[in-house]
Amino acid sequence: MENNLKITDGKVEVVYLKFWAGCMVFSAGLMTLAGLFILFYIVPDSSIVRAFFGILIGIPGTLFFGAKLLQLLSVVLDGKTLLAVENGYLEGKKQRAAINEITDIYWSGLSFKVLIVRTANKKKLKFNTYNLVNENVIEHVVETYVVPHGTPELKTNWENRKLQKSA
Repeated sequence: MENNLKITDGKVEVVYLKFWAGCMVFSAGLMTLAGLFILFYIVPDSSIVRAFFGILIGIPGTLFFGAKLLQLLSVVLDGKTLLAVENGYLEGKKQRAAINEITDIYWSGLSFKVLIVRTANKKKLKFNTYNLVNENVIEHVVETYVVPHGTPELKTNWENRKLQKSA
């Protein structure tokens, strides 16, 4: 966990490890290439049935993993910090929320985990982790640096989620 946290004067950053990012980019790239291989090598010389299933697998696979590869590459090229807590704010790549206005924090997302933050003025902010950092690290940062300074509603919601998770 300490490898993913960078704590300096007044700032806590959640960073990803280069090795883990490399593994994610490599596997997304490999799956994209597999989809392209199916489409451009296997499908053209196949029977109708085999070509149909090749297209059925190749197109969605290439589109899905290609999109994930592009997302990962954009994050990796943008810098190592995924989330930061600084000067009373929870900051992501493009989003920023005042900690004293946060009313709820929870996980969402299908392929990549997203930390959803709701604020007192009914804003819903999404902080994407791209699965580059373990959920436990981010939950530790939220529990240690965000929840104690958040609204009473945030504290209640966080405790209820912890109880549901442990049950």
